[in-house]
Amino acid sequence: MKHILKLFIVSALLILCTFTAVSCSQWDTPYQSLDADGYNVSVKFDANGGVFAGTKDVTVIDVFSLKNQNSGASGMKEISLITPDDPSRKDRAFEVSKTDYFLAGWYKEKTPRVGENGEPLDDFGVPTSSSGRPQGYVYSGKWDFEKDKLEIDPSKSYTSSESVLTLYAAWVPYFNFEFYAQNSDKSAFELIDTYQMISVNVPEWNKDTGRIDMFKFPEIEGKTFDSAYLSEDMTEAVTGVISGSVDYEKGITTTSTVKIYTKWLDGDWYKIYTAKQFYDNSRVAGNYIICADLDFSSTTWSPTLTKGTFTGTIIGNGFKLSNIKSIQADNTQMNSGLFGSISSKAVISDVEFENVTYTVEAGSRMQGASIGMLAGNIESGATFENFKISGTI
Repeated sequence: MKHILKLFIVSALLILCTFTAVSCSQWDTPYQSLDADGYNVSVKFDANGGVFAGTKDVTVIDVFSLKNQNSGASGMKEISLITPDDPSRKDRAFEVSKTDYFLAGWYKEKTPRVGENGEPLDDFGVPTSSSGRPQGYVYSGKWDFEKDKLEIDPSKSYTSSESVLTLYAAWVPYFNFEFYAQNSDKSAFELIDTYQMISVNVPEWNKDTGRIDMFKFPEIEGKTFDSAYLSEDMTEAVTGVISGSVDYEKGITTTSTVKIYTKWLDGDWYKIYTAKQFYDNSRVAGNYIICADLDFSSTTWSPTLTKGTFTGTIIGNGFKLSNIKSIQADNTQMNSGLFGSISSKAVISDVEFENVTYTVEAGSRMQGASIGMLAGNIESGATFENFKISGTI
């Protein structure tokens, strides 16, 4: 069994006493009350520059009664500890935090961080004389809350006001992430943004939407992310989560900056798995990579494409777009088809449009209008490769 004592700084306790009508000497201190109840073995959690539950100047102390603890083979009492923010504390949990830092763990010892020649080092391992940042710490004795047990000699006497163990929060600063992209002629890399974070998620395609999830990653207007690398030669792409390096034995980082080199595709790109995704992402300048056969039996063909001039790309990968029905009902539309017009910049390859029905409603055709199953007008220079279309007008 244990009690938890949230101990504010002494001055706060003294201020509390000034509002009572009884002298402080007539009151038992929290420690005296705990000792009287047999809870006299205390463990202190030092936030070490952080805060508990967003409140400054707070120390968390767990206090135990030895008579309620099991004895080990050596005859010592063994106590299992839990972290201040352990879910078992429920509404008494104390989440610990520090701005722009993350917690590496709880450690029994801390010493000022120095270099080989004894010069003070900051939290990134950089000499304080050059960084201007305060000196950091190196930690030892990382506590494993699942395996480690606190051993207490039951023959000795203890008081709750004197902790038998202090565990220090080891704080690791957020890593500096630098993002680079190739310049316009791809002759060099240019810095596009910097973030200070614990880690970075590399963007990935979302099969439910057909779009790319950027997470917290910089974006470039008019471009779509392609791939990320940790070296300028871009020989091996990285996916998933990118983070810096932490030595958890010492509770310190060995990384100050992580450089990420990126490739981008021109324009807005989508990976399409369903007809609905194609409709939802329909853009006259859109670029589409078809990843499955698309059946439009229950999905409308996009009016945006029917009326507009398509300047994008469709890479079909050998798949079919089938059972498409489109109706022309606009008597101001001069060019009409699945696409109103197809620009000289457009590319359509490795795809088949099958069982297309294009209907021109009575009264909607204007004199001089151009109508085609694929498009009303196709500019010279448009690219078609391994392309088929079949159906009726």
